[in-house]
Amino acid sequence: MEATKFSRQSSYQFVLTILIFTLLCISSIKAASSCNTTTPSGSTTSNSSNYSTPPPKSSTTIPSNSTKTNENTTIPSHQSFMTYVKHSCNSTTYPSICFSSLSPYASKIEGDSFKLCNISLTLALKAAQSAVSTITKLSYNGNLTKTEASVIQDCLDNAKDSIDELLQSLQAMQHLEGEDKAFQLSSIKTWVSAAITDDTTCSDEFEEENFDGTVRDQIKKMILIAQRMTSNALYFINNLYY
Repeated sequence: MEATKFSRQSSYQFVLTILIFTLLCISSIKAASSCNTTTPSGSTTSNSSNYSTPPPKSSTTIPSNSTKTNENTTIPSHQSFMTYVKHSCNSTTYPSICFSSLSPYASKIEGDSFKLCNISLTLALKAAQSAVSTITKLSYNGNLTKTEASVIQDCLDNAKDSIDELLQSLQAMQHLEGEDKAFQLSSIKTWVSAAITDDTTCSDEFEEENFDGTVRDQIKKMILIAQRMTSNALYFINNLYY
């Protein structure tokens, strides 16, 4: 009887021991698992940096291909504009006065044929106005004979007509548009041609009369400049494809 009781107690103790041992093992496993899932404070920054989005590239960084593209891009320069004016003037009747008068405006012309025509006409107009100013001053010369005074007045009238025709041409160039562009361009050519004729008529009158050499030379010089610049402007207009 006592032996049986002792055997039962031993069995209970054995089962209890096994149960305690099992609980201890489970507790150890949980503790180990908790340690592995806890991120150390020192390594938080490291893990964050490993998975953070890389910072964007600087906006000033240019890929090598873009650089090549930019380097190969042709940017019009003052020299290229000068070359355009030089090449254009070489085809005119008076290339020397053409280039000397237009080269200061190369950057404004910008290699544009329409701007070339406008500026050429504007300069021709200024030359005609200068000629009229000079002729007007010389007409007040009290030493002129009656014939000389008459010739100067005729020349002055022609030069003024030239100015009117150039003004009409410039105004028409500013409104060269619409379906009748061809007609407008034709009118411009007619006016510029008439201005050249007026200048030529003025100059020729001094060849038909005995005239004071100094006065004659001054007037003819100014008229000749206006006539040649107008002739060059007409050449550009005749070759304008608008």
